[in-house]
Amino acid sequence: MAWVLRFIISMKQAHRKSYKSLYQDSLHQHADKDAVLAVMQQQLTQLFHERNLYFQQSRDFQQQLADEKQVTAMQQQTILGQTVINNQQRELLHEQQGIMDSQQKELNKNKQELQHLHNLHYELQQLKNKIFGIKSEKRHLEGQPGPFSPVKQLSLDLQTDAWGECRISRSEVAGHLRVVKTITPKKCGGRHDFPEGLEEEVIMVDVTDKPANARCVGHVDQRQLACDPMRWYIKVNRRLVYMVPSEDQLHYKQLIAPLPAHPIDKCKLDISVLVLLTIDKYRFHLPLWRQQQRLHQYGIDLPYSSICSVINRTCEALEPLWYLLLKEIMVSGLVSMDETTYRVLDNSKKKGKKSHIGWMWVAMNPIQRIVCFMYQHGRGKKDIDSILHGFKGHLMTDGYGVYKKYGKQPGVTHLNCLSHARRLFMYAKDNDAARANYALDQFFGPLYGIEQECKLLELDYDAITDKRQAESKPLLMDFKKWLDVQLPQTINRTPIHKAIAYTLNHFEGLVRYTDDGILPIDNNELEGQIRAIALGRHNHLFAGSDRGGELSAIIYSFMATCKLHNINPSYWLSDVLRRLPGQPENKLIELLPQFWKPVTQNKKISTQSA
Repeated sequence: MAWVLRFIISMKQAHRKSYKSLYQDSLHQHADKDAVLAVMQQQLTQLFHERNLYFQQSRDFQQQLADEKQVTAMQQQTILGQTVINNQQRELLHEQQGIMDSQQKELNKNKQELQHLHNLHYELQQLKNKIFGIKSEKRHLEGQPGPFSPVKQLSLDLQTDAWGECRISRSEVAGHLRVVKTITPKKCGGRHDFPEGLEEEVIMVDVTDKPANARCVGHVDQRQLACDPMRWYIKVNRRLVYMVPSEDQLHYKQLIAPLPAHPIDKCKLDISVLVLLTIDKYRFHLPLWRQQQRLHQYGIDLPYSSICSVINRTCEALEPLWYLLLKEIMVSGLVSMDETTYRVLDNSKKKGKKSHIGWMWVAMNPIQRIVCFMYQHGRGKKDIDSILHGFKGHLMTDGYGVYKKYGKQPGVTHLNCLSHARRLFMYAKDNDAARANYALDQFFGPLYGIEQECKLLELDYDAITDKRQAESKPLLMDFKKWLDVQLPQTINRTPIHKAIAYTLNHFEGLVRYTDDGILPIDNNELEGQIRAIALGRHNHLFAGSDRGGELSAIIYSFMATCKLHNINPSYWLSDVLRRLPGQPENKLIELLPQFWKPVTQNKKISTQSA
C-alpha cells in the first residue's frame, strides 16, 4: 500500500513537476511494485509450501493420533480384560485367604489341643510317678557332660559298696586339709542280734527216754524272740486313812496321802493309757475307731467319745509347753516355714461337704532342731501375721506370695528354698530333658555337692560362709546368666518355662543362703517333719473341729521335736505328764524335749529313737 500513497502524493506534486520526471518516477514506482510483487509472490510460494508441509504433518499427526487411539483402545480393552482377571484373582485370593484363616485357626486350635494334650500327658505321668514311683528326688550322675557345656558336676570320689560304711577323718597337712577315707565292710546276711536288755525266760527241755547212766555235759540254747499280748490291769492307789486325835481328845483329824499327780482330774485312765492312746494316734497314725477295736479284743470296752475326750485333754495339758516351744522358735532369729492342708469337720454348712480345708503351718529352727506346728483356718496374710507377729530374723520359705509379702517387713530377711526350684526342674525332665538335666547336673548338683563337702569336712559356720562365697555364689551367678538366655527360648506355660521363670523370680532369695554359713540351703529337713501330717491325713482323714486341729498341732510339735533329738516320744510323754501338774511355771521350759532330762524312777527311761 505504500506505492499507492506515493502515487497520490506524486499526483499532488505533478502540478509542480515535469512530465519527464513524472515518467521516471512512474518507472521507479513500477519497478518497486514489481519487486514487491516478486517478493510477495516468493512469500506466497513459501506460504503454500509451508501450508502443504503443515497439511502433510497434520495428516501424519492425525494418522499417528488415530494409531495411538487405536493402540489406546486396544490397551483399554487389555486393561479391562486384566481388570476382570484381577477381580477374579482378587476374589480367588480372598477365598484362599479365608481358607488360610480358617486353616490357621484350626492349626492354632490343634496346637492348643496338642499343648493341652502334652500337659495332660505330663500331669498323668507325674500322677503315676506320685502313685507308683519313688518319692526320692536323688539323681545318680552317669558321668556325661551336659548338652550346653562340657563342665562336669563336682564329685567327692568316695568309692564304697552298697553294704559298706564310709568314715571320714581329718588330719592337718602343711598347706591344706587332707581327707582320709576308711571303709569298713558290713557283714552281709546271717541272723540279726536281739535287742539288749530284754528279759529272758528259760524253758528246760529234757530227753524223755534218758538212760540211768547218762551224764549231762552241757546244754544247747535256741534263742527266739517272744511276746505276751498286751497286759491290762486295774491300778489301785490304796491310800491309808488315819485318825489323829486332838490334844483334848475331843476331836479327830483325818490324815490321808494325796493322790499321785495326774494331768486330768478324776480321770479313770492311768497316764500309761493316755500315753498309749495318744502315741498310737499321732505317732503310729491309728484312727480312734481302730484303737477301739483293738482294745475290744482284749476285753476293754471304752466308748469312742471317751477315747476322743482323753486324747484331747491330754493335748490340752501340754498346751502351756507348746506356747513355750513356739516362743523358743520365734526368738531364735532363724525360722524355716511351710504349710500343708488339714481337713476339719464343719457342721455349720447346710449344703455340700460337711468339712473344710484347714491349714497346718509348721515352723522349725534347724540349729536348735525344734519344730512347732500351728493350725489356722485359712492360708492368707492374716493367718501368717498371727503366727509370725513380731518375728525378726531370717525366714526361709517356698515361693508362696504370702511369705514374700511378710519377708519385706523391716527386720526380716527372706530366703527361698533351693530344693523347691530344683524340684521344678526334676518335674520338667519329661518335657525338656536337655535343659532340665543340664540345670540339675551343672548347677544344682555342684551346689549340693559343696554343702555335702562342708558336712563331711565338719567345717564351722565361718568356714562354710567362706566356702559358699568362694564357690557357690559364682556358680549361682553363672546359673542366672544361663536362665536369662534360656527363658525366651522356651514355650510359655510349659514345665521347663515354669521352672526357669520360678527360679528367676525368686533368685534373690535363693542366693541369700551364701551370706552366712548358719543358714540352710533348703527346707528339706522341715518337709520331712510334715510327713507325719500326711500319714495322719491318709488314716484318720480329718479333725473333728478347728479346736481339734489346734490340739493335733500341739502333739505333732512334740512328736517331731522328740524325733529330731533322738528321744522316744512315749518315754518323754509319760514322764512329762507325771511331772507337769506339780512343775513350777518358771521351770516348765525344762520339760521341752530339747531341755528334757528324765527323772522318772519306776521305769528305765531310754533316749534311743524308736
